[in-house]
Amino acid sequence: MINNWKKNSVYISFTQISLLIVNLLLITIISREYGPSIYGEYASSKSLAVLIGTALVLSLALVVTKLRARDDSISDFVFSNSYFLVVRNLLIAFMFLYPLTVIFKRDFTLTSLFLIGFVINELIHVALAFYQANGDFVTSSKQIAIRTILYGIGAWTIVMAGYPIVWVIVYQVFVLAIFFGVAHFSIPDKYKNPKNHDKKDVRNKLSKSGQKMVLTTFSSALVSELDIVLLGLFFGGPLLGVLSWARRILEILFQLVAASLDILFPQLSKVKTKEEVMNIRNTLKKVFFASFIIPISFYFLRDFASSILVLLLGDEFSTVAEYTSYILFCLPLMVWSRINIIFARALNFEINLSKIIFFASMISLSIYFITNQILENSAVVSIILSQITISALTSYSFRNSYK
Repeated sequence: MINNWKKNSVYISFTQISLLIVNLLLITIISREYGPSIYGEYASSKSLAVLIGTALVLSLALVVTKLRARDDSISDFVFSNSYFLVVRNLLIAFMFLYPLTVIFKRDFTLTSLFLIGFVINELIHVALAFYQANGDFVTSSKQIAIRTILYGIGAWTIVMAGYPIVWVIVYQVFVLAIFFGVAHFSIPDKYKNPKNHDKKDVRNKLSKSGQKMVLTTFSSALVSELDIVLLGLFFGGPLLGVLSWARRILEILFQLVAASLDILFPQLSKVKTKEEVMNIRNTLKKVFFASFIIPISFYFLRDFASSILVLLLGDEFSTVAEYTSYILFCLPLMVWSRINIIFARALNFEINLSKIIFFASMISLSIYFITNQILENSAVVSIILSQITISALTSYSFRNSYK
């Protein structure tokens, strides 16, 4: 049982709100000051880095938290060995990063810096797992909130001073590195670099646990980030920035709706009969249909939304609201995909679901290619068809796996 759950909840909520506000304000300022072309490159490079980073860090922060909470036999040796695995995987990833940026038409420098920042952030969460495994989310929330505010202030200063966008990311990496040091050195010495243990055995156990854990994490990342990566592959210039903003609005609303779905995991993990599972699933169909309220409401308010977005972002983003009014109809589909992923993780058939999502991603790539050949502006159709494909195939995977 987590102690002081009310206090934890307050701090976690404050941290999440601060992250949302700072990131939203920052991309607004970046868009207004640098324009849609640079923002499009910024957003698409970041999404590519997130996908690569999610795969290489093996969800080790979650693995370490789980092992520490269970007081596993290797729990005293997880920190330094997790650092080793993450850094090793990063170095391996750099061998393939340049070809990937060429294939996906992304800026190598921006993608590299985003990837380094993503990896350092995972290292921070590995270190903070020392507290979270003991039910202390206050310490980690304080550090993340302070870091977020400092990053927001510094990044705003860099943008308003007119420095190139790359310095915003360099500053982010710098702040993350400092707070990794803070998180790491707050761990008692006997856990930071323990002696007298079989490093190879510990690292093998961490890798095996991470390889299974990362399947659903990477699947969720594909649902969230794949569209922006593919948009960057088939579109460019100011249009990419406009499309990235429309897709990011969808993502923000999706995360707000989907956050409440995570509480299903403990409940689903305890169910024992198929009837209980199907009852929960039938209840969640109401969430799916209710989520249509958001895109329908936005569609009728799109002119008002357009005036607000132009005021915030500038005239170059005048078509964001129009694109968003169509793309937002993917929200219920993404919610249903997230529900399928949660069911898969809780009921232990995440491997089957992950295979399906990887297959769906390949189909999505084909959809973007084909529609780009036959339509003048295929972005909206591509995004909607892509999310329909992922939602339909994850539903098929659930039905096929849970008979």
